[in-house]
Amino acid sequence: MWAFRVLESCWAILPIVLAVLALRPVSRRELDRFSVRYSVMITPGTHTAMRWYIRVGRCGRLAGAVIGLILHPVLFVLGVGAPNVSLVYGIVGYLLGAFVTSLFPRAPKALPRQASLAQRTLTDYLPRSALIALGAAIGAAALAVAVYEIEPRRTQPSFSGTSTAGLVFTVVVVLVTIVATRIVVARSQPITSSELVAVDDAMRAQAVHTLGGAGLAIALFGAASCLLEMGGYASPTWLHIAGGVAGAVAAMGAVAAWGLIGAAWRVPRQVPR
Repeated sequence: MWAFRVLESCWAILPIVLAVLALRPVSRRELDRFSVRYSVMITPGTHTAMRWYIRVGRCGRLAGAVIGLILHPVLFVLGVGAPNVSLVYGIVGYLLGAFVTSLFPRAPKALPRQASLAQRTLTDYLPRSALIALGAAIGAAALAVAVYEIEPRRTQPSFSGTSTAGLVFTVVVVLVTIVATRIVVARSQPITSSELVAVDDAMRAQAVHTLGGAGLAIALFGAASCLLEMGGYASPTWLHIAGGVAGAVAAMGAVAAWGLIGAAWRVPRQVPR
């Protein structure tokens, strides 16, 4: 019982801890890590902008997580019924925070601006393999649902509904991920200097990696659930085993996809000077 109370207390103070982390000043270690991860040099021309962007991005992400974590208790006090899945709300809030802050204008108003005419594509900010994996998640889920509906089953499902819900969930997650990342990539980028454009590209890449990595992980979890359900109820032994193995592989891919959020990246496109 005491262990449960300790965990419950830690969960209760988590929003406070996140709020404190969101408001703390940007450390030199954060600057150095950001510089190395996105190949942006710390110079007199980028130092201030990097500190500002890092702090705004961190505040947006963690503020979104805090709002998500306290959403259910607030709704409960107000008498509004809602599922008690604060962890899910926290993750969604974190991602929404990353998305919203990535759309903030970045160029200092005091500097002259000109329009950036460089063409941007999603693959400039995200590995092509990640985009392929998003499509593969939908394909795997769709195949699992088709097999589930066609092949004979060992037993009838012990719950209402079928793996179709998992397919719908996967498709929605993939579409939301692609739309959100494309909006971030297409955001206007006024040019003040080549150095600030590089910093802006780094922040854009960070946001795209956060949204893309999380979206890919969730989509692969959805595909894994479809594959495991198909394999679990499939009557042929080989299909039973294949479904389990494929589901496990998709689940491991989902865990690995979270690593994309903090992966090093350098925007390859050339920026006009």
